[in-house]
Amino acid sequence: MAAQEVRNVRWDFNEEVVLITGAARGQGRAHALGFARAGADLVICDIGTRLPTVDYALGTKEQLEEVAEECRALGVRCLTVVCDVGKSVQVRAMVDAAIAEYGQIDVLVNNAGVESVFHISELTEEAWDDLVNTNLKGVFLCSKYVSEHMVKAGKGRIVCIGSTSSLGGLLNQAHYCAAKHGVAGLTKALAIDLAPHGIGVNYVCPGGVDTPMVAGVMESAGGEYAETVPKLTGQWNLFDEAAMIQPEDITGAVMWLASDAARCVTGAGVVVDAGFTAK
Repeated sequence: MAAQEVRNVRWDFNEEVVLITGAARGQGRAHALGFARAGADLVICDIGTRLPTVDYALGTKEQLEEVAEECRALGVRCLTVVCDVGKSVQVRAMVDAAIAEYGQIDVLVNNAGVESVFHISELTEEAWDDLVNTNLKGVFLCSKYVSEHMVKAGKGRIVCIGSTSSLGGLLNQAHYCAAKHGVAGLTKALAIDLAPHGIGVNYVCPGGVDTPMVAGVMESAGGEYAETVPKLTGQWNLFDEAAMIQPEDITGAVMWLASDAARCVTGAGVVVDAGFTAK
């Protein structure tokens, strides 16, 4: 499923500041460019290093700066921060830097995520921690520190990236599925906590998206896993079963949830999987 121009949609995020985690490539890059085209000033971050139990390369500082330059070329400001979202000190420093630069954060997109493949008998505590710290603890920490400023402002939108693995299980990914189920539950609880302050909190559940993360985990797992997973899942989607969703298709859902068009939506999950979970 190749990327196509999306017609009849015009977003306006002028005078708003959007913080996007995991923005050096993949979905995060698409989200950053989408909000930049809509006039938002940005804070983008990525980890800038490797994790011991994740076999493929993660987003680099250089890639993050390249995304920032693409956004600036669209006429907006863009602050870059190297940040491990699983570490409280780094997340607080990033949020403080954003407030110092702009004085506000209107939208938080909790996009940072990693994926690895281990049978439960081979899943180590270190591998569990590396993944859960990024995919779930990172959502908690970023939401905690950003929402403090949103509460003061009396408004804000938080969009978390879940997965179709927020809804069911997947071969050799107990830790990934647990974390993504956790994102769904955390989002619903945050929506209840933050609703009195005018803050909406929702999550998106993508299916198989054409990103470096998905390519990396398939390549690193290889062999039987790479062959078996598409067969078990009935290929990827209903529109073109052999194709993958493009990052920009997830961006559309993220921007809708961040916009006034979704002002009555909170605590909800939006599934963008081209029909994968309908099977």
